Amino acid sequence: MNSSNRGEARTPAAVVITSNFFRKLLMRRGLIRNFAARDLKSRYVGSFMGFFWSVVHPLVLLVCYTFVFSIVFEIRPYTTATDNFAVFLFCGILPWLYFQDTVLRCCGCVVDHAGLIRKTLFPSEILAVALVFSNLVYHLVGLGLLTGVLLWMGLLSWTALLLPLYLLPLMILCLGLGWLLGSLHVFLRDTLQVLSVLLVFLFWFTPIFYMAAQVPESLRPVLAVNPLSAVVAGYRGCLLEGTAPALGGLAYLWTVSVLLFALGGLVFRNTKREFADVL
Repeated sequence: MNSSNRGEARTPAAVVITSNFFRKLLMRRGLIRNFAARDLKSRYVGSFMGFFWSVVHPLVLLVCYTFVFSIVFEIRPYTTATDNFAVFLFCGILPWLYFQDTVLRCCGCVVDHAGLIRKTLFPSEILAVALVFSNLVYHLVGLGLLTGVLLWMGLLSWTALLLPLYLLPLMILCLGLGWLLGSLHVFLRDTLQVLSVLLVFLFWFTPIFYMAAQVPESLRPVLAVNPLSAVVAGYRGCLLEGTAPALGGLAYLWTVSVLLFALGGLVFRNTKREFADVL
């Protein structure tokens, strides 16, 4: 046995399977790009305003929340950067909307393409990847709008360039959860409904309308477990407050995202062979 064979023998089987799975994803990047473009074109097909609706929906949500919390309840942002609640809220709700929409759509993506998976030898793992990138386009539109507002208000600083440190693990987190939930939904059709309920709880336990410092100290560890808390805090820090990323929160976010990414990929890789029979 030569040295290369001995090296392969010492490599755990799970590592080999996972590395092959991700290598095949890179080989199919052209197909992923085509499916992402197809999703972008089909989302508002036949619509008069088309892509413009991607801006209208989050803005309407922002206006409603701002009216209720800022005008009715007279809540002020717990930050020295600005007293504008709409801007404070926009920085927090933008990454949440990307996470929520991506995970929900990825959960049902395999079932939605059941006909394609039953009839052809189709690499179903690319469905979630395509959704992560197509939703990224809408996220970047909202991010561009927010950046323009912050620039106009004179609040934008150089730390905005550090935002990819949070956006990239957010994408990895969405993809890992998308694979995990998408494969589970094939066998348990209640998964999407359970996910919708859990996202309601996660929404309010993510510091979107408030800062983590406003939460009673005994409950802060609960918020700290939620990786979305680090994402929201990172977005506000980079875009609004002009502060460098907190290394502890950033390290935790990357660790959780990579672990869920690997777990989701491994589960999807080992269950996809049963999809055609169940669907």
